[in-house]
Amino acid sequence: MQQHPRPFSAEHPSLRPLPPQRPFDVVVVGAGRVGGSFARALERAGHRVLGELRRDDDPGVIADANVVVIAVPDDEIRQAAGVVARVGRPGAVVMHTCGLAGLDVLEACGALVAAVHPAVPVATNNQPLEGTVFGVTCPDDLRAWCAGFVGDLGGQALFISEEQRPLYHAALVMSSNFTVALAGDAARLLGGHDLIVPLMRATVDNIQRLGPAAALTGPVVRGDVGTLRAHLAALPVDLIEPYVANARRALALAVESGRLGPEAAERVREALEEAAHR
Repeated sequence: MQQHPRPFSAEHPSLRPLPPQRPFDVVVVGAGRVGGSFARALERAGHRVLGELRRDDDPGVIADANVVVIAVPDDEIRQAAGVVARVGRPGAVVMHTCGLAGLDVLEACGALVAAVHPAVPVATNNQPLEGTVFGVTCPDDLRAWCAGFVGDLGGQALFISEEQRPLYHAALVMSSNFTVALAGDAARLLGGHDLIVPLMRATVDNIQRLGPAAALTGPVVRGDVGTLRAHLAALPVDLIEPYVANARRALALAVESGRLGPEAAERVREALEEAAHR
């Protein structure tokens, strides 16, 4: 197997190669949901997908690619990047799809590297990515190319610095994963999730139209302490803590937005403190 050196350095911009032109020859390292969805989207955009590699597949086809997408579990990115660095050809763009990691895990792969993360839960290996925001970290001179690549996926690039990626990823976890966990608690109380899904859809629509502060409804923003106390008395013991924690966040939003005055806010706060120390 022929091995290609990667002589270009991010520290020497005058030696940096130009990124490849469309259509691309793409290899996806990782044949899971994200990798498969990238592959299908790129094929629909007219690019050639030369392979979707599983862990034990021969990596030789990477040498034929001018774009390599590493879509493996987070802890395996650096190892996969090492394989790409040994086998890949100079001038290829190498990217990973992780939300948290930046460019340091691709340091062996030369100058043309990027982190391109879809900010949606990807549930299948052929999920449409149209309208998706992608969190992108890349060198400044690769921004236009990455914006075009994300456009070919059907999405929009949100450029994020290396330092911002942990906060970016935490925000996504809070808005998606924690929402799912809370939905699970609510579904448990109701005996199923069918009733809450329309409510959650309407809530998301309100957030989109109005913003979080104006979309906030319910007993906290109304200062309805009697309802809060009734909820807290009825809840199973193991759900009191998450209810109180989230009610405190709703209270902070209501106060910061000016929708709840100080006296009513203090009454809500006292009710929550009583429940927390019960």
